[in-house]
Amino acid sequence: MAVDVETETGEEGQQQEEDAGVSCSLDMFREYQEVCQMVESIEQQVETEVTAEKAFEDLKKILDYYQEQPHLLDPHLEELLTRLVEIVRSHPPSSPTTLQAFKYLWLITKVRGYKLIFKKLSHEVKDLLPVLQMLETPEGSSDFYASYILLLWLSIIVYMPFNMMGFDATVAGKEPQSGATVVQRVLEVIKTHLKSAQKSREMAAYLASRFVTRPDLRDEFLPQFIDYCFEVLEKESQDTVYKVFNKLGVLRALGLIFKHGKREEMLELSHKVFPRLVACGVTKSSDTTNQKACHEGHPAHWIMSWRYQRGSRSLAINVHGDRTEHLQGNVGDKNTEEEEEEDEEVGEDMEEVIDYLLQGLKDQDTVVRWSAAKGVGRVTGRLPREFGDEVVGAIMELFSSRESDKAWHGGCLALAELARRGLLLPERLPVVTPILTKALVYDELKGKCFMGANIRDAACYLCWAFARAYHPDQMAPYVNQLATGLLIVALFDREIPCRRAGSAAFQEHVGRQGAFPHGIEILTTVDYFAVGNRSNAFLNLSVQVAKFPEYTQALIDHLVQLKVIHWDSAIRELTAKALHNLTPFDPDYMAKTVLPKLLELTTSLKLAARHGSILAVAHITHALALETAKQGTALMSIIGQDVLDGIVEIVPTLETRKLLRGLDGEYMKQASAVLIEKCSLAALPLHDHDILEVWHKLLEGLVVAAEENIRLASLQALAPLWAAYFQPNSEAGLTWRDDLVERYTKALKTEKEIQSQGFSAALGYLTQPLVHGKFDVVLQALIKTTEITPETSCWAQARQQAITSIIKLVDTVGIKKDGKESEQVCEDNLELIYKALLRSLDDYTMDRRGDIGAWVREAAIITLKTLTNMILAEDPSLLSEEIVGEMMARVSQQAAERIDRTRKVAGSAFAALLHSSPRLPHIPNLEEVDSIFPKKLCDDMNWASEKSTFTLFMQLVDFPAYRPRMLLGITYAAGGISANLSRYTSEAMHGYLNARAEKVEVLAAFLETLLQQFATHQKVDRITLPLLRTMGDILSSSAVLDSVLEQDDTYISQLLTLMKKECLRCSDYHKLAAVIAVLCELLRLSSPTTKTTLTQLSLFLGYQYPKVRAVTATSLLTALQDYCDQDIVPPEHLEEVTNILEDTEWMNNLEDARKQRNRICELAGISSPQPKKK
Repeated sequence: MAVDVETETGEEGQQQEEDAGVSCSLDMFREYQEVCQMVESIEQQVETEVTAEKAFEDLKKILDYYQEQPHLLDPHLEELLTRLVEIVRSHPPSSPTTLQAFKYLWLITKVRGYKLIFKKLSHEVKDLLPVLQMLETPEGSSDFYASYILLLWLSIIVYMPFNMMGFDATVAGKEPQSGATVVQRVLEVIKTHLKSAQKSREMAAYLASRFVTRPDLRDEFLPQFIDYCFEVLEKESQDTVYKVFNKLGVLRALGLIFKHGKREEMLELSHKVFPRLVACGVTKSSDTTNQKACHEGHPAHWIMSWRYQRGSRSLAINVHGDRTEHLQGNVGDKNTEEEEEEDEEVGEDMEEVIDYLLQGLKDQDTVVRWSAAKGVGRVTGRLPREFGDEVVGAIMELFSSRESDKAWHGGCLALAELARRGLLLPERLPVVTPILTKALVYDELKGKCFMGANIRDAACYLCWAFARAYHPDQMAPYVNQLATGLLIVALFDREIPCRRAGSAAFQEHVGRQGAFPHGIEILTTVDYFAVGNRSNAFLNLSVQVAKFPEYTQALIDHLVQLKVIHWDSAIRELTAKALHNLTPFDPDYMAKTVLPKLLELTTSLKLAARHGSILAVAHITHALALETAKQGTALMSIIGQDVLDGIVEIVPTLETRKLLRGLDGEYMKQASAVLIEKCSLAALPLHDHDILEVWHKLLEGLVVAAEENIRLASLQALAPLWAAYFQPNSEAGLTWRDDLVERYTKALKTEKEIQSQGFSAALGYLTQPLVHGKFDVVLQALIKTTEITPETSCWAQARQQAITSIIKLVDTVGIKKDGKESEQVCEDNLELIYKALLRSLDDYTMDRRGDIGAWVREAAIITLKTLTNMILAEDPSLLSEEIVGEMMARVSQQAAERIDRTRKVAGSAFAALLHSSPRLPHIPNLEEVDSIFPKKLCDDMNWASEKSTFTLFMQLVDFPAYRPRMLLGITYAAGGISANLSRYTSEAMHGYLNARAEKVEVLAAFLETLLQQFATHQKVDRITLPLLRTMGDILSSSAVLDSVLEQDDTYISQLLTLMKKECLRCSDYHKLAAVIAVLCELLRLSSPTTKTTLTQLSLFLGYQYPKVRAVTATSLLTALQDYCDQDIVPPEHLEEVTNILEDTEWMNNLEDARKQRNRICELAGISSPQPKKK
């Protein structure tokens, strides 16, 4: 079936936050040799702190690539660990090499996980005392990396089966610990690090759980350690913040002890520990980490046999279709066990534990709820069936409407844990499945926020657990319900994690259950990466899924019932477009069921419902029109008169109820504009209906709206409305057309930029019948709008829009050489258009937003390229040599200016014009320019890169047609604030001049052009300041121009005259400093103008601004010292002049500064400047 797919347009399509589409999975540890080399050269790396830190960061960057695929490190893990451990063994504990090795070990542990590293680390008994001694050193106790790895290493060593009590019981040479046993020393290390505020606290708890549960230590030291833990917990935490971390540490240690200890050995202790935990109040703590730790470790009885056991769950068996696995495992052996379990009693403390865990499922913090859910799963698996069923029932009560979103989230997590462990029996599925369906779409308002993303994610986890837990026969009644629910989440959820979770759960069911309808076909489309892009999921993937009839209506119903009224406006807009795309799959259902339901929502009291339903009605109506057109039937035959009347009444009802006003009205205006656009495209039978004037009046008002999305929506609606209902086919129609054009062109003469911008855009959307005979009037009005006047100097967006409208109208009316000015672009008005566009390339308007004129220049460049291509396709003879030459020069100027975005647009346009097909005539110096910019180079060029492009464009200075504009652009770029821009501009210019050092005529032309630009743009700071800096840079860094300046004094004289005019009444320090720099560089030239230059500098020595006097003195002193062989001042007075310049406080009193200035003038043989007489 051919489907007209609505695609994402506008800004929203550009601001996708989702990282979709490309898999970045790795296949092996490719940097293994590099890492080995880093480990081997560790001694060289630690020679300085800088190299050590750099090596650490380099290794961190490499290993971070494998965070999501850490198993790729496994083949090389043992060798890396062995090498690093040998480095630790062979160097002193406090050496930089050892500490660097610990850092490397920590990085590997962070990526691969301590549980696997625990198994791979060296576990020889001989390492016990060295590791213990390192932990007792200041470095071992204070350095995070060292303490973490040493504690982990010690955990595996103490786990080995040797007699711990047989070790030497003393620590030689240490009085405070004289007589301490190894066991006591280890316990002391544990207690020290349990107070740590760093991650080593967790590792100390892990070490404690492994150490005190050893068979040879358990009876004596385990009770003592538990007593120590409660001493910490029962103390008032009023001393320091470390008390808080100490409590966290001992709680973690208690939890791990009960987790790692044997059940029969821990059972007796558990009856004493839990009451003490309750008594000391940690179970009621508001601290999140305390709460999490409290949920982590109460031991229960053996695992009960009443669990649901699916049996073999091999994916390979499932894929090959072998369904011979048992539904309940070894059913025959259970009867006796169940009878024994019935006699098992559950103590009161267990009931308290379960109650505490159930309360934890409603905690405010996610980490606590997750920990409680895991605890519920572990405990329930050790309860008799009757009690286990009661726990499940208690969890089910969390899903009532009275409970908060926290309870729903905790309940989903708990059910998932129970299902994973086989504790959610199949008999519960009829009750759980409806709850799961609600959780998959949970989205509730709480205050001013909507909650539910975590619940939907947990519900997907529950579905994933179902796939692994139950036999396909048990899941068969719920297959369609679950498949539809998961696809709805994967396609239409607002959040990326939820969409991806839904896709992953769907994939798990397809792989393990194999019963989802069309599972494989859908899975290849709706995969983990594809659903990452929200627009792609809504607009494209949904179409692929809707092809299967089992899902079509379910997807439509979900969008209509929940997404049309969604709180996020972006989701409502995507929903409307998605409904457009889904309409062809069931047009009757859309017309007969969905549209009437949506029309009722258009008068809802809720803004979201009104907005979403109007958008949906608009898009569905358009889709139905397209579908009926394909089938050759009338639209009214499917929607009916009632639906048409309902659509017509929407806008008048909104106006009557004043719903188009205020903040809410902004949404309704945009929706109304979309409705008018889609109804016009659908060509509803509304000709001569009164509603058309209402619609047109509304759109004219929205054209000047301040909000861009409303303005754009109204403009997009005008063209189809005019095309469908406002054709000037009669005398009245022509009169209406004339009035429309007159009103719109007069509206451009306004005091409000937004009005000028709006109606300029509206003129660009005029249809061919409306603009026929009026093109000359409209064109003149738009060209007038592109001009800068004192009143409209900051209206850059209005000028940009006028330029865009010009090219739209040209496309509408077409080009014909001998056509009429009032009807087409022809020979008579083409030059007028080009002049307006070329003039717009001089728009450098600045305001608080920066160079807003760049918007106009970019629009003009794009329009020039488009217009020229259109003329080339129609009649290249329309292009004159003057227009083409000016266009190429100005576009090349823009390709070498400051803003990289503008350079990219201009560079692309320059290449397109140069290599156009058919060839653009009259390009100046075509062969030479083509050799500089060959087509292959242009195709691969990054035009935004100043490094790549400036050296190329600088070569155009050789040609007189390009030279003035190129130098103007290059010098303007040189004055930018970007260091890279200034650097590459300077490199390009010096490279050009050095390459032509022997060509005096070229250098003279270069200098003449610079001076000409200086004279043309006198007092234009945007040009003169960077030009002066460029001149100073050239003179100070190269002597290429010296020969030209010394041969002809007129250049220096002209430059001095121009600088004198530029400095007249100037208070800009930066400009004055640039002039001073140029003057000082001119002193080294052998020229009669040296005295004139010195005179000008003497004026700055007595300038009214102290900073100017100081910079002049410094620059002049440097020039006199550097160019002492030039006799700038008489040699006999040189020392005195330099002393005056050095010793005088030029920033102080002006009168004293001028006295010293006059003395310098006297010594230099020039007349002293005299103050003007008032």
